[in-house]
Amino acid sequence: MNTVYMAWQDSQSRRWFPVGRLVKNDSDYEFTYVNGALHAKDSAGFLEIPGFPKLAKSYRADELFPAFRGRTMNMSRPDRAGYLRQLGLDEAKWDAVTELSISGGQSRADNFEVFPAIEPDRDGRFETRFVLHGMRHVNRHSIERSESLRVGESLRLSFELGNPATEHAILVLSEDYYSLGWLPRYLVYGMHRDNAWMVSEVDVYVAQVNHAAPLSHRVLVDFTGKLPNGFNPMTDLEQFTPIAAA
Repeated sequence: MNTVYMAWQDSQSRRWFPVGRLVKNDSDYEFTYVNGALHAKDSAGFLEIPGFPKLAKSYRADELFPAFRGRTMNMSRPDRAGYLRQLGLDEAKWDAVTELSISGGQSRADNFEVFPAIEPDRDGRFETRFVLHGMRHVNRHSIERSESLRVGESLRLSFELGNPATEHAILVLSEDYYSLGWLPRYLVYGMHRDNAWMVSEVDVYVAQVNHAAPLSHRVLVDFTGKLPNGFNPMTDLEQFTPIAAA
């Protein structure tokens, strides 16, 4: 994984906006704001991220920017190897951008979240891996059901058009219809065009169950799908377009 985006949530409306893009190049890192930051600034008072003071500028650094480095597990932490295993990552093959793409890079100190770029092949097919969202909001029966999930087990999806927290959401269920959690926002809002969800031929299944982990890292999920020919949300949707030229 070489490209991730940063999203910001407005505390009042609870609305999320994509605001920046991080690219890992061969020799450095590059950060640029995307047009979603302009929408966030105009409609919700978004303020520039510390370390990136100008919206129309491209930033480069030899090392990962502090705004992102602080969202990865500190390399000196004794529990780091176990944490990476919860994300399905091998410590020997680790890279920060891949960790962020799976973990979401959330912090209790702010309203930012990191999500991966969707990169469909020429047939429109793509795959992504994430930690199941929102498990703390499901009932104890669903939590108990999650403990018996098996690697490779298929999962179902259900659209929630009136979700009180996000308005539109997609619920993830077990084959026997226990509500386990939700798809991450980038797979919901980021895959819409003309108010329609553009993903077909969806396959969702359990990649890993971390029985001893907090609910925020309990179930690792693999998701595959197909987008219409010629449609790439990260290049076709205006909200993801960088403000500054690379």
